[in-house]
Amino acid sequence: MAGAEFDYIVIGAGSSGAVIAARLSEDPAVSVLLLESGPRDRHPLQLMPLAFPRLALGRYGTWQFQSEPEPGLDGRRLVMPRGRTLGGTSSINAMIAIRGNRQDYDAWALQDLPGWSYDAVLPYFKRLEASCHGAGDYHGAVGPVGICQMQGADLLFDPLVKAAAAAGVPFNDDPNGAVQDGISRMESTIAGGRRASTARAYLYPAMQRENLTVATSAHVRRIVIERGRAVGVEMVRGKSVRARNEVVLSGGAYSSPQVLMLSGIGPADELRKMGIDPVHDLPGVGQNLADHVNLINEYELREDAGLTQHLRADRAALAAARWYARGDGPFAFTGTCANVFVRSLEGLEGPDVQMMCLPISGDARAWLPGLQRRPPSSLSVRTGFLHPQSRGWVGLRSVDPLDPPRIQTNLLTEPDDMDGMIRALELSRQIYSQSPLREMIRHETYPGAEVCSRAELKAYIRANAGLRSHPVGTCRMGTDRAAVVDADLKVCGIDGLRVADASVMPS
Repeated sequence: MAGAEFDYIVIGAGSSGAVIAARLSEDPAVSVLLLESGPRDRHPLQLMPLAFPRLALGRYGTWQFQSEPEPGLDGRRLVMPRGRTLGGTSSINAMIAIRGNRQDYDAWALQDLPGWSYDAVLPYFKRLEASCHGAGDYHGAVGPVGICQMQGADLLFDPLVKAAAAAGVPFNDDPNGAVQDGISRMESTIAGGRRASTARAYLYPAMQRENLTVATSAHVRRIVIERGRAVGVEMVRGKSVRARNEVVLSGGAYSSPQVLMLSGIGPADELRKMGIDPVHDLPGVGQNLADHVNLINEYELREDAGLTQHLRADRAALAAARWYARGDGPFAFTGTCANVFVRSLEGLEGPDVQMMCLPISGDARAWLPGLQRRPPSSLSVRTGFLHPQSRGWVGLRSVDPLDPPRIQTNLLTEPDDMDGMIRALELSRQIYSQSPLREMIRHETYPGAEVCSRAELKAYIRANAGLRSHPVGTCRMGTDRAAVVDADLKVCGIDGLRVADASVMPS
């Protein structure tokens, strides 16, 4: 492959890059090279929905990034798992299938970004999915990504819906439809009981094409720029390849800005400090990092219910065998039973709080009777504020491309974000204090009933909040000086180079 030429080179085979390479290769007249720094997606648990925490926190097929000490979180460092395998983070994540709110996309379009309104992107959502809702105004039925609702008595969805109704939260059968507000069954990117990553949905069928080359363990050192145009890619092991048409960077919100800066594209003064000769001064590279805050609210149940019972070692072995043979049973669940979208203040145009509800503890693990203590049956809620104002950054740690980037999220450094998280936690407690959940619950485990004043809630959130792992914004699209790409995702001031992943999202 060294010294070869391709029409298109795609860097990163993750949630975006796997799709882009597959779609480009549909044209038999062009050649496409897809570069992935990690291995093939061959972890034995990679397709099992309930096993996703093991994947995300494991070493195979992941980057285990870590933040700088976070000023809004008592100086704690956050662990930031990202996929490093075919399918990227879509091969290790929680498989939750939820679109942004209509107003999010419309707000981008109003920033002079044509093609990004909700009506403009909806056809692509429909094309990608084989939805359990079937074909309709908001859904597609024949796309490559299977999307199904989480079903089963062990998910304890019915009592949750009744408690939510008592708290004033209505049932919504389709949060990806006309209205997002309410409580709905969790929808997940699962087909036939198995994870539908972008590798499995898009890339594997495309790899049969002669015009698509997929290279794993191919870590990029830099994009080669000549006379203001991206002409190729240099890899860590000294190999280089040329691009006749375009280089498409799809490394994600942490790695895409790192690759740009290593290539001399970014804030010129910062690059010089690292000993890198600037190729193009683009000050927005690595700035505007945004993510959702995540806080676990947990309750211990009085009776043995939910998914915890299936984690006893002998039962877990049987459930795993059932999943392997038939693609069903408790291990075909993601463990997350419901999405709740609510407005925490009057007058809002859309939901500002999201809760993800699970019939299991956030840190539940398999256990052996007689050797290990049985974990209590629990309900947990991952609460979060949807419109954070806090912004962080991504920078270089060194000029070594194998060094992880420096990441500062600055979570909860804006007062409104803390106010939103407190409202989110209060709304979660309000739902779980209603019947019939009230009678099922023994006590609140986290934060605990004793944590109730505003000062106590703030202190608890700062000491325990983490990330939803939804990083965006570090190669923001726009028309101003701080923008990195335009509405067509072309890097400002550089020909033949695009960034196409969540890093381009302004918010």
